[in-house]
Amino acid sequence: MPISITNALRQSAKFNAVQIIGNLISIPKSIIVASILLPKDYGVISFLGLWMMYSGLVNPGILSAGQREIPYFLGRNEEGKALRVQNVSITGDLFYSLLPFLVILLSSFFFSNPVIKIGLIITAFSFIIGRFVNYWPGINLLKQNFTLVAKGNLIASISSIIIISSLIYWLRVYAVLIAPIIVSLILGIYYWRKGDIGYRFQFNLDEIKRLAKVGIILALGTLAFWGYKMADRTIIAAKLPLGELGLYAYAMTFIMLGVNLFSDFGRVLQPVLWESSGKVENINKAFGDTKRIAIYLAVVTGVIIPFSQLCFYLLVKLVTKKYVGSIPVFYVLSYNFYLFSLSIIPSIILTSKIIDLQKVPTILYSVGLGLNIIFDLLVIHFGYGVLGIAWVTIITQGLITFILYFFVRKYVFTKIKEFIAFLFYISTPLLISIIFYLFHNFLGSIGLNHGTFAAVSFITQGIVWSFVIGIFYRKYFPREKVVVMVKEFTRFVIGGSRKR
Repeated sequence: MPISITNALRQSAKFNAVQIIGNLISIPKSIIVASILLPKDYGVISFLGLWMMYSGLVNPGILSAGQREIPYFLGRNEEGKALRVQNVSITGDLFYSLLPFLVILLSSFFFSNPVIKIGLIITAFSFIIGRFVNYWPGINLLKQNFTLVAKGNLIASISSIIIISSLIYWLRVYAVLIAPIIVSLILGIYYWRKGDIGYRFQFNLDEIKRLAKVGIILALGTLAFWGYKMADRTIIAAKLPLGELGLYAYAMTFIMLGVNLFSDFGRVLQPVLWESSGKVENINKAFGDTKRIAIYLAVVTGVIIPFSQLCFYLLVKLVTKKYVGSIPVFYVLSYNFYLFSLSIIPSIILTSKIIDLQKVPTILYSVGLGLNIIFDLLVIHFGYGVLGIAWVTIITQGLITFILYFFVRKYVFTKIKEFIAFLFYISTPLLISIIFYLFHNFLGSIGLNHGTFAAVSFITQGIVWSFVIGIFYRKYFPREKVVVMVKEFTRFVIGGSRKR
């Protein structure tokens, strides 16, 4: 059965909506917290947040290995095996989680600052409680209970804001630290009532070792990915003035808003593809639909790139004028919309149980991290600054994305001609968006006023994309399919999320 991209978009839109709502309603909370806490209090919160983040990132990957197998077994209607893998992986991960819990807890004795000391104790319990409760939304996501998880995310966002705003006057910095524990307990009750996963304690050392052998590669891949993503800002912070870092970070803030939306799409697509891989005997049938999805993503992000460049130009020129230096940086970094979203599909395929090549993205992002560090230092040495670093980031991500597709070609395509045609279809939107990069730089150099710049860019984009889609992508965007997708999107926006 073909994978419905319309359904995937509809489901990911639920997470997009929750994310946007959470960001909007957190603004008053941020203002209240900032009016009460001192900068040093924010420093304590950030310091403790690093302990929490690294405690979550550094792990043997037992849970990750289990999570990739559960949809596969569900696709094969082997619910017993899926439940067994679920229980063993959660039990194994829970045992491991006691280690960072104890490390954080014992570390509190080495700090004399009472706020940090108490904060580390709170953080330790926040980590272990949150880790345990998060097994439930994770498994429900794998079972494609998307509406349930989206509602849980919304409950978490609203609860956090209410708790912090209510306690901040009384507990000050501790309110921010205690809130995640209370939110986890609320979510625990929610999933206990609405999304039971049937977990039972099940310890099997041999099975845990098996999962860890796979999981350690997945865990290393996660570390390599995050290291790769943070390398640019880390080097800028170490080697360039803070003003340069500010321009880069400002542009990256808006890039991440878009990237996070595509990440939600990937979160929905992952369990769907992994379950599909368990339903068929032929690998090409399991992942054949991904080429169509990739082409959709290529066209959509290709259209988004020049439009986002125009929007950012107007935002900076008309509102945040002090950040005019971030415009060329954003122009370059905007290609992350295309490159990141396209990398989602081959990464999901390679890390699936049926393919079992998770070492490929791990190695690629590790090499990308090394290349990023080397070439970032080189472009700084030769005076290219943050713009040079932006180009290094995009070029290395581009290499990773297309090499990932090279490794999955035999699992998606039956003929080499199909793969070559596919490369043409996904590369064309990127090439056209690069032409718009040159076009926008040209328009900026001839001194057009903002209104003329916007009008010329917008009209040109409309003409070019109408021509390109009409000529090359008509079979992917037939009139009736576009109408259906628009109706589905409108129905979701107006009528709200429906249960899957």
